[in-house]
Amino acid sequence: MSVEAYAELIRNFGHSIGLAEATPDADGYCAMSFDELVVHFQYDADDLVIFSRLGEVDEDRVEGIYGMLLAANMFWQGTKGGTISVEPDSRVAFIADRRPLAHTSDAAFRDWLSGFIDIAEHWTDRLATANAGGPLLAGDDELPPEPLDPGAEFMTRV
Repeated sequence: MSVEAYAELIRNFGHSIGLAEATPDADGYCAMSFDELVVHFQYDADDLVIFSRLGEVDEDRVEGIYGMLLAANMFWQGTKGGTISVEPDSRVAFIADRRPLAHTSDAAFRDWLSGFIDIAEHWTDRLATANAGGPLLAGDDELPPEPLDPGAEFMTRV
């Protein structure tokens, strides 16, 4: 998908949520706020990268919290496909995801973004709780539910 098609995808989404002026800049970047969460959008070689800041890791709990974040990244089990990273100098944690744009419809984009927002909010809250001395381990039952994919085919293993 060209940068022009990406820009149209962003404009269409913006229009659908009442932000008719939403458009990426000349470098393919834009950001939108959803409640307290800022989601950044970046066009990158026919892919769309989205990312959000989760918060700063408390310096007194770095080792434990980094372990919690690494465990979430294992096979993307705790991130629903996203990747959590930490900027080493500032200890600021981010979550990011990347998708090819070639076959991304407006509806698929909305569904993907909705799931990303849910998991980013989840990890923002988990990080704040851990920074405040809360538990570092949690079960998968605390993750937001997976969105249903009406186009998915179910397979039976035989």
